[in-house]
Amino acid sequence: MSTSRGAARERLVAGLGLAAVAVSLGGIFTAVALAPWFSFFRDALSNLGELGRPTAPVFNGALLVGGALGAGFVVAVWSRTDDGLRGAALAVLLLAVVFMALTGAFPLPDPLHFAVAPLFFLLLTLGLFVWGAGDYAAGRPARGGAFVVAAVLHVVSWVWWLLLGWPGPGVAVPELVGSLSLAAWTLWLSVDAYRASRLDRPRL
Repeated sequence: MSTSRGAARERLVAGLGLAAVAVSLGGIFTAVALAPWFSFFRDALSNLGELGRPTAPVFNGALLVGGALGAGFVVAVWSRTDDGLRGAALAVLLLAVVFMALTGAFPLPDPLHFAVAPLFFLLLTLGLFVWGAGDYAAGRPARGGAFVVAAVLHVVSWVWWLLLGWPGPGVAVPELVGSLSLAAWTLWLSVDAYRASRLDRPRL
């Protein structure tokens, strides 16, 4: 593969990642802004997508489109990754973004929502942890350590909510911790890919 072609593929990785984060998080926070009734302490993020609410098209559409872009991003990263542990992480993260899209495809009160939404958060946590371990083993301790910590913090946020009921009866806060952790992973790899394209060194 020529250097210029490799750089172009790195720019594709970067573009898909940035677009996935912009669409998914942008849609979530736009829905929050359009919902004066919504509370991070009383509600779940999925309440924004509940059928019949004015915010449902924005929230569910963001998950669907963001999930599709995220899947493209993961596949693009996979094509540039030759490490077995990080490859396994990408398989898990691909499933995670598929379930993110399915969360938008089966909004509340659809019974399938209560299966696909928890799987999204479970898989993203596992995927980030394994990717972080792979990064650490491959000589990227700072990036790897950051993703392991992010995965652990996501688990801690759920345990804290389950045991202490903090910060309220709603699960939006631990859900947001998980969503931001996945966004941070996507953005970090996107920036690394863009830098690699500028240096003509296509490698993640």
